[in-house]
Amino acid sequence: MSKILSASKCGFPCERNLFYSVNGYEGNTSSHSQRIFDVGTALEPVIVEWLRNDGWNVEYNQGSQNAEIEVSIELNGGKLIGHPDCIISRPEGLQNVLIDIKTMNERSFTLWKKEGSLKSKPQYVKQLHVYAAGLIAQGRKIEKLGIVGVNKNNSELHMDFFDFDTELMKSIQDMTERVFSLNDAPFENSPSESWCCSYCEFSQQCNLYGVPPVSNDKPEMPPVFTDSDIVIQAMHQLIDAREKAKQAKVQEDEAKNILDEHIRQKGLTSLEGGGYVCSITERKTQRFASAEFKKVHPDLMNQFMKESVLVTYTVKEA
Repeated sequence: MSKILSASKCGFPCERNLFYSVNGYEGNTSSHSQRIFDVGTALEPVIVEWLRNDGWNVEYNQGSQNAEIEVSIELNGGKLIGHPDCIISRPEGLQNVLIDIKTMNERSFTLWKKEGSLKSKPQYVKQLHVYAAGLIAQGRKIEKLGIVGVNKNNSELHMDFFDFDTELMKSIQDMTERVFSLNDAPFENSPSESWCCSYCEFSQQCNLYGVPPVSNDKPEMPPVFTDSDIVIQAMHQLIDAREKAKQAKVQEDEAKNILDEHIRQKGLTSLEGGGYVCSITERKTQRFASAEFKKVHPDLMNQFMKESVLVTYTVKEA
């Protein structure tokens, strides 16, 4: 039986997840994840109109998974398929740009805008490469690839363009054929990024071939229901505080990069402007290399280990 991997899946950094996808396992998508997907689908035609109003000629392949234009790339053991979003052109400018439309939360959007698609959204880049390779094989002229992203918090729109990379496409095809050839879900480098398991629809099936992690923790008790306003408000407050902290970290890093470029890299120690004085102080620090010490003297390290209790509050949608 020919196996199928969708373009939107090929960039997911966990081959266990891809194994379950191509072998017909039934996923269990959370209602929260489904709502995120539905919001993106609903906003897509609106964003297309924004592009047209901004002067772009847009060939829109409307309909998501039922769209008219489909790409299909035959490989050993199966095929890659997908439905590209749009091909856009400027009357006097870029021509034949294959784009994919993405909606993002503010933190994700800010990081993507700062670092670009190749670094912060490689899964989107791989998805577009499959679309491009399929369209080029059909005789379509594709001169650039791009992500059109919209910040769901404030409707800011940003576009990031990049070139088609034949070596990257070859690696996508090799990876897909490897997944097609597997008889069991792989363990090596799966997942390759820690966030994958939180967004995996195959979490229930994943232990079919694996071994659940061994834990010395007490078994998790079912949550006790509360209607206390002060407790519920505290949970809201914790979520809000953590999200603001993430956004603040992104903003802090961006500001430091700019200041580093205009102060430290120019050999200055301070700069004044706009009623502010920014000073840089450099000092050398030393730290105990505990990991290296443990490798050389494991017994001695264990003698001085002190056990402590770390309390972590995790708040998520019920």
